[in-house]
Amino acid sequence: MPALPWPGFSPGRAFVLPLPAELMAAPFGDACGIDGVRLKRKSEFHVTVLDQAMCRIAAEGIGEAPLRTLYESLTWAPRRTGRYALLHKTKPGDSGTLDCWSMIEYLDLPAMHAFRGELARLLGPTFADPVPHVTHYVRGDPNGIGVPDTRALATLWVRDVAA
Repeated sequence: MPALPWPGFSPGRAFVLPLPAELMAAPFGDACGIDGVRLKRKSEFHVTVLDQAMCRIAAEGIGEAPLRTLYESLTWAPRRTGRYALLHKTKPGDSGTLDCWSMIEYLDLPAMHAFRGELARLLGPTFADPVPHVTHYVRGDPNGIGVPDTRALATLWVRDVAA
């Protein structure tokens, strides 16, 4: 995958890197069934570098210009791994709870570890231990589940999925 330029930053939104849809083919088709759960293919793909809460903390803690400088000091060239995982989470919904499922592909993205590691050093451990990934399939919430770190992954992970 090509290197990803600075995508811009907004403290009120998650900090994401758009991934070209034409490079995100998956071996499961437009929809897939896993363990009796039917998931639908997403049409938009991205890597979430910082969730909304992290963006606010980073904006208040060091500001956009230093974030951009840190980002641009690294090479953001994600490599696909072909390793997939099924995730599950129950989220609060308008009428009770929403049963949410996602299938993610882990990415090899050393820049994300370096970026978040430096933010952890400057702003605290909340930024440590990212899980570089892209969500390919969803059910329940069209935006996916949200996996900010390895601790969250441990609670969401159902199983690995063979391609």
